[in-house]
Amino acid sequence: MARIIDMTALTVITFLLTFVWTTAVLPSWAAVFAVSAAAALMTLVTAFYILRVKDRHCTCDRLTLECAVRPPEYLIGLLRAACTNDDVEFGKNYFLTRDSVVFAAVKLNPLGMSDMHAIAAKGAELGKRRVFVIARGVDRRAYRIVQCFEDMRVTHVRMRTVHRWLKKHDALPDLKRIKTKFSLAAFFEMAFRRSNLKNYLFSGVLLVAVAFLTPLRIYYLIFGNVSLIMALLTLTPLGKGPFVDEKILDALTADAPDAPQDTPPADNA
Repeated sequence: MARIIDMTALTVITFLLTFVWTTAVLPSWAAVFAVSAAAALMTLVTAFYILRVKDRHCTCDRLTLECAVRPPEYLIGLLRAACTNDDVEFGKNYFLTRDSVVFAAVKLNPLGMSDMHAIAAKGAELGKRRVFVIARGVDRRAYRIVQCFEDMRVTHVRMRTVHRWLKKHDALPDLKRIKTKFSLAAFFEMAFRRSNLKNYLFSGVLLVAVAFLTPLRIYYLIFGNVSLIMALLTLTPLGKGPFVDEKILDALTADAPDAPQDTPPADNA
């Protein structure tokens, strides 16, 4: 459902953008509609092809997410399975070559100063001054820690490089794409959020003002009014978000249910 909405939005946006710009170039409305429809169709086909190709293989983003939520041993295991060099020594979260050590430190966030300190300290303990770190990213301030270790050099290895190497050696894991479910309640909560007031108000006023300067007056007035209506809706109770959370907290003050009383046994006299 979410992919259908994304495809529809992409097609409509491409059609409208092409429609607006081609009106200033092409003389006839037929040509404007033809070019806009062709651009929207080409965009839809291209997006469908790209998504179809991504679904065939384990993508870099999917591999990165899997390595981030799993312990470092997972990525080390993938690299070990594709390794053909007997001189390489594997550890729990690293592997050693003759002159360097490569750490697997993929996390959801970029590595900070504490992470870099642990990596540099472990590299010094292993007797390696050349250190490589496989991670999603590294905070630039974290490199200051490396300066505390004499003659040590740390290089960040991107997950795209790891993904390309595993794919080259046919060692990518079979990871399917995580499907995100569309929630209508979450969509309305995000659309009518009070913080969106300034965005709807600015776009609505701008579209209405431009409507008096362009031949496409009805088009701009319609979308300008939609934006202004959305701005008004953010000022209603809808902009405060869902009220289900309050009911959940009411359980803290709810009366406990009465315990069932034991029924006395009947006399068999």
